[in-house]
Amino acid sequence: MKFVRFSNGGDAAYGVVDGETVKEISNSPIGQDYSETGATHDLNEVKILAPNPNPSKMLCLALNYGSHLLGADRPTRPQPFYKNTNAIIGPGDPIKLPPDAGLVVCESELIAIIGKEASKVSEADALDYVFGYTAGNDVSAREWQSGADSDIQWWRAKSSDTFGPTGPFMVTDIDPQDVNIRGLVNGVEGQKCHSSEMIFTTAQAISFLSEYVTLYPGDMIWTGTSGTTPPINVGGDVTVELDKIGVLHNPVIAG
Repeated sequence: MKFVRFSNGGDAAYGVVDGETVKEISNSPIGQDYSETGATHDLNEVKILAPNPNPSKMLCLALNYGSHLLGADRPTRPQPFYKNTNAIIGPGDPIKLPPDAGLVVCESELIAIIGKEASKVSEADALDYVFGYTAGNDVSAREWQSGADSDIQWWRAKSSDTFGPTGPFMVTDIDPQDVNIRGLVNGVEGQKCHSSEMIFTTAQAISFLSEYVTLYPGDMIWTGTSGTTPPINVGGDVTVELDKIGVLHNPVIAG
């Protein structure tokens, strides 16, 4: 199924996407039962919002594609880091670049959204704990992350306000290792990969993370990015395309 969080001029609501129609539902479907309210909306006339705005945490995998290692050693286990939830924005919302950020790049990714509490789950069972999948852009300020005067932690580089575009939809019935991922800056392709290229699969990552940190419904696991990540600049725009999920587009403005 395909779910969307949206606004039709009022409060945010959730719905099931059926073609170009949104069938409104009673509440968030993540880890909860829901019912259809009977209201319907034209998908093209509503504002699509960040699909999951308040997870308890977001964990992201570093160096999870061979093409992104760029000389680094291949990791022997998943290498997660936290990305703060204040970074989350939705489709169409502007990425705001701090004036002193220096080089900022986009990172096109598949995100798994946890659907039920997961603690010490096996790799074989890990995907049973996933509600669905969405697209993400792990916006990253490289000079704060790894420059000569970089921060000790990646708190600014990865979690500045607006550095976490997500959306447009949450899709439940896909294989996370069979997704084409593209990233475009100003309409020019800068990233292209297939999720089968991950060093650690989505299931392996969730199993590893849950061994040490309990995952709760709504938690978001960013599964890593590929290749050489393209820079973004004020006045430009960024598009992340995941087949089976949708297109996430955001303009870039001065912060």
